[in-house]
Amino acid sequence: MRTASSALGALVGRDWRRALGSRVLVPELSARLAGVKAGGEASWAARTFARSLSLSLLAGSGTRWQASLAAARAEGRLSPSQMSFDPAAPRGLFPVADFVTADRDSSIPIAAYSIAAVSGLGDHVIVIRDHEAEIRREVLGPLGLEEKDWRFAVQEAPFGKPLGHGDAAWQSRALWRDADWVVANFGGDANSRFTVEASLLALAALDAAGEGVDFLLPAALLSEPAYPIALDGEGLPLSFGHAKLQGAESGAGRGPSREGLANVGLRLYRAKALAEVLEDLRDSYWVEGRGYAIPGNDPASGECALDNADAVFAGRGRARVLAIARPRELSPAKTFDEIPRFEASIAEVLAEDRILLPAF
Repeated sequence: MRTASSALGALVGRDWRRALGSRVLVPELSARLAGVKAGGEASWAARTFARSLSLSLLAGSGTRWQASLAAARAEGRLSPSQMSFDPAAPRGLFPVADFVTADRDSSIPIAAYSIAAVSGLGDHVIVIRDHEAEIRREVLGPLGLEEKDWRFAVQEAPFGKPLGHGDAAWQSRALWRDADWVVANFGGDANSRFTVEASLLALAALDAAGEGVDFLLPAALLSEPAYPIALDGEGLPLSFGHAKLQGAESGAGRGPSREGLANVGLRLYRAKALAEVLEDLRDSYWVEGRGYAIPGNDPASGECALDNADAVFAGRGRARVLAIARPRELSPAKTFDEIPRFEASIAEVLAEDRILLPAF
């Protein structure tokens, strides 16, 4: 293992607390670890991006979202454009402030921000339940993206409801398993394009250096994390918290004012390794007529989450955490009342991205 002797390796290990302060250096450190000759960094990055695939999971809407939207509608708190929103449509299509296009007086769907964060990175797959035409028209169209570059997969719900984003990835695996890298994201997070690019280069570099890493999780340090990450003394991940998946209330069992690491809605994988782990989970825990029965998950859910795959990688010592994300990147719009915070956060995220990545 060369991790201990490389600057990047230290940032995904024992020196993880230094990662945020070294955020802008990660692309350079990655190229150095990958053995890229001086002057060749840009072409190496372009090749890495071209061999990647973004897997955007837009299938869910969520019971909390539905309830909060109904309450806001009943209380007259929706704008005219929001009043016309179909409550049965995915949460990702809900209109919010537009900080992407030139028309600042317009609105744009929530999911447009997560799609913009991965646009141009090799191939693209969007997992949905329905509403493909609307996503093409209302998300891809305003962003000026070529429709031919974006493939759609429909997540089947064999028992009346989707069985988690791990199952969604498993169902769509034929579309992404031949890529080198998979960047998974969701439709309601304040994703940073810089965090995406820097993390992708870091994973590719760790792989090129023979570090044995299949999964890299961008993370932020914040107070009272809803999805806490536990690290060992060497900075390697031990567990990933997900209260809902585990059938508990968010925050259950945590002490007051606890600071910790949390994921920010981005996950990066070596594609072949992810496909193998998801197939193993399916083979090992699928119960006909019920769904998945994965130890540690809520027995009533029948779900398989990407978190379950992440736990497998951590148990094998093949997962790393890169704590370069800022807390504002974890501002998911899972309820209507969280929309203002999301809008403020994504405005700040985009402002920094445009400084660090002038071409974005």
